[in-house]
Amino acid sequence: MCREQLVKLRPHVKEVEAEGAAVLAMSMDTPEQAAKLAFDLSLTFPILSDPSMGIVREYGMYSEQMRMPEMGYTVIDKRGQIRAQEVDRRFGENVKDVLEALRKAKNRS
Repeated sequence: MCREQLVKLRPHVKEVEAEGAAVLAMSMDTPEQAAKLAFDLSLTFPILSDPSMGIVREYGMYSEQMRMPEMGYTVIDKRGQIRAQEVDRRFGENVKDVLEALRKAKNRS
């Protein structure tokens, strides 16, 4: 997980929440490591732990080439349907794209 992009996402969390979404990050770290990272970076959203990368794989965000999770985002609606998914190694800088995906997802619901 890229610390730099999480820090860049941090000031935009309220914008995402204003669209009716929750922000969660996913990591292959242990729960303790993920919690420490969230604390160290002063994040206002949790980092969920997925050391086996089962959820990461289920959501199609696993890189076979790198053998680790891809950076990016997934928009999931209230029914658990994936509405948008993007590998984006600069997701913290591209919050406008995340917001657009959220708006499109709301319009389709």
